[in-house]
Amino acid sequence: MKTATITFHNTNNFGAALQCYALQQSLLALGVENEILDYTSPYLNKPYKLSALKEKGVVRYFLGMAYSLLRMPRNKAFRKFRRLLRLSKPLDKDTIKTIENEYDLFITGSDQVWNGSLVGYDDSYFLHFVKDGNKKGSYAASFGFLKFEEELKPKYRELLQNYKYYNIRETSGVDILKDLFDVDANVTVDPTLLVDKDSWSKVANNAGISEPYILVYQISPSGKLIEVVKQLKKQTNLKVVAVPFIMGYYFDYTPKPTVGPSEWVGLFQNASYVVTDSFHGTTFSMIFNRNVWCCIPENESRINSFLSMVGIPERLLYPRTAIPENLTEIIPFGQINIKLGEIREQGLAALKTMVYENK
Repeated sequence: MKTATITFHNTNNFGAALQCYALQQSLLALGVENEILDYTSPYLNKPYKLSALKEKGVVRYFLGMAYSLLRMPRNKAFRKFRRLLRLSKPLDKDTIKTIENEYDLFITGSDQVWNGSLVGYDDSYFLHFVKDGNKKGSYAASFGFLKFEEELKPKYRELLQNYKYYNIRETSGVDILKDLFDVDANVTVDPTLLVDKDSWSKVANNAGISEPYILVYQISPSGKLIEVVKQLKKQTNLKVVAVPFIMGYYFDYTPKPTVGPSEWVGLFQNASYVVTDSFHGTTFSMIFNRNVWCCIPENESRINSFLSMVGIPERLLYPRTAIPENLTEIIPFGQINIKLGEIREQGLAALKTMVYENK
C-alpha cells in the first residue's frame, strides 16, 4: 500500500519538521509505503507579497518577516534534517492534480494545514485534487482557530467535503466539523507523541554542550519565563542554553541560533531542566522525562490540556501565578510514562483505521 501525506514539510520550524518526520515514521512502522508530497503553496513561498499583508494583517505580516529572518541561521541544519524524509517528486499547482492514481491513501496533517489564512486557501492542503473520497483522510489536522465567521462556512464546506476520515488536533475542530458536515470527528495526538523515546534518541545529535544545563525554548516574549530562568539558575547554578535565544532582558546564557531539528532534540534529551512556552518544547520534555516549567499566557489551551491529561498541571505557570519556591522539584514520571503510552496507542489506532480499511 502506498500512502502520501501533505503538510508544511519545507519550513524551518522545529515543530513542523518534527511532526512531519514523526507521522511518516509512524506510517512506515505500520508496514505501508509513505511519501511526503513535495509541494509548497505559492502563497507560502511568497510570504511578503502585498496580498499576504492584506490577508494576514499588519502584525502577523511583520512578525512573519521577523521570524523568517531569525530562522535564516538554521537553514543549513534544516536542509540536512530533511534528508531523513522520503519525499515525492517535486509538485506544483498543476502537477499535483495528476497524482491521484499513484497512491492508495492521502493524509492531510499534521499542523495548521486547514488554516486558510496561512496558505491563502490553497485547496491542495484540503486534498481537493483527490476526487475519490475513500482515499482522503487527515491526521491531527488543525484549523488554528476556535471558530470561524459565518461567511467562511461555504468556503470550508467546499474545501473539506468528501473526506472519509476526519482526525483532528483540537476539540474545537470537532465542533467546527460537526457544524459543517454533521460528522463526529476524532481527536488525535500530535504525531511527535507517536514516536517513543528510543526512536527519538536515534534522531538526536549532540549540540556541543558537555556540562549540565537548563534549556530555554521560547517562542513569545514573557517576563514570567525570564524570572523563572533567573530563579532556577540561582537555585541550581547550572549553565543556561537557549534556542535560538531568550526574548527579553536576560543575557547570562548561551544562545543556539544555528541548531537544526536533530540538535534541538538532542538538547532536550540531555537537559537537566527545561523552561518553555512551546507545545513541542513541552511534549519533548515529557518524551525524555525532563523536569519542565511551562510559562504560558492565560488563554493558552493546548499545553494546558496536555499537561492536565498527563497529570501535572502544577507545572503550568501563568503571568499571575506565584513562582514556586523550589523550582528544582523532580517530576515523578512513572504514571506519566504509562499515560504517554496510552496516548501513543490511541493515535496509532487512528492511523491503523485509515490504513487497514484502505488495504
